[in-house]
Amino acid sequence: MRRIALAAAWTGWFCLCALGAYETTAKAPDWLGRHLPGRHACRRAEQSTAWQPPTGILAVDKLLHEGEEALRFYGLRPAR
Repeated sequence: MRRIALAAAWTGWFCLCALGAYETTAKAPDWLGRHLPGRHACRRAEQSTAWQPPTGILAVDKLLHEGEEALRFYGLRPAR
């Protein structure tokens, strides 16, 4: 049971870091005043992901939406 909990925690941390890296690249012009490598891929991911709130809870819907954008950015989900 402890191994499963540690694996789940590590997987969650990895996903959080990947989402953070995507968001940093996407929002860098606002924060840093310049574009980072991968900005065009971020724009494509944002443009190909429609806002469709499935749960009605803004925080959950936003996390799901940003996660889908990140999956498209990393090439794990095809663009529509």
